Amino acid sequence: MTITFREPQNVPHARPPLGRRIAPRRRLAVPVNVTVLRSGVPDAVPGRSVDVCEGGVGAVLAAELFPGELVGVEFLLPDARPVLAKARVCYQERLRCGLQFLAIPPEQREMLGAWTLQEPQRTTRVISPAVPVAPAKSKTSAPPLPKFLAGAQVHSAATSRYLQRKVLMLVAASVIVAAGVGWWQWEQSWQQLESHVNGRAMEAAQPPTAVSPDVMQRRLVHKVDPISPRGARVTGIAVLAAVVGRDGSVISLKPVSGPEVLTRAAMDSVQWWRFEPYRQNGTPVEVETTLAVEFR
Repeated sequence: MTITFREPQNVPHARPPLGRRIAPRRRLAVPVNVTVLRSGVPDAVPGRSVDVCEGGVGAVLAAELFPGELVGVEFLLPDARPVLAKARVCYQERLRCGLQFLAIPPEQREMLGAWTLQEPQRTTRVISPAVPVAPAKSKTSAPPLPKFLAGAQVHSAATSRYLQRKVLMLVAASVIVAAGVGWWQWEQSWQQLESHVNGRAMEAAQPPTAVSPDVMQRRLVHKVDPISPRGARVTGIAVLAAVVGRDGSVISLKPVSGPEVLTRAAMDSVQWWRFEPYRQNGTPVEVETTLAVEFR
């Protein structure tokens, strides 16, 4: 299908709908590199991860992103296994954001799922109370203690051992309480983050359904006009291969034909388009189609 645009329009970034947890999470603090495409120019944003699952990653970044933006995510697990995926920005607040994986190799998704289910190893260091060292025995034998003093010495040793056991029990209880409080705080912070994350479930992968451009043109309900490249007086048609998700949003774009400067501008605008969900037997399905954007 061919769609003609003449004047650009500014469309504000929409906040994605609220969602629910779709996979177990595990805390992870490693460097993260996020690549975002703006006006056809890739921009690298460094940051650090907070936690991760097979469906996405939470991170604190050095720049502000916008909900709905398509980005590339790259980081290493603690065992040096790389993760490289395409993702959508689901949530952004004070440089902290949630990224939902859209295109990730199956082996990396299985690797993340297995890693998040592993029990993290925790080491607990218990500091025992200092035990006074008995002085070296003198070569001169000491006279035996009276019976009442010997009994008092035995009672003092038993009391010391009892106090040591009590101190050890108190230290162990403190460690358990501290671990429980830390776990509760982590769960609360992740729930607060997830309350803003798009909850579209990552269902079992199925091949997209091929649909003609004319059919998808009639289902277009929201469009964003492309912005012509600055200083470029180029006319023509940019053809893109697109995958439309079950909710009608564009989740994948790839240039097919047309000048590179036009295909980049077309991808920046088409990623915000929205279609009426395509249904088969009453169930929404992913759609594979082509979109043509004309520049005059």
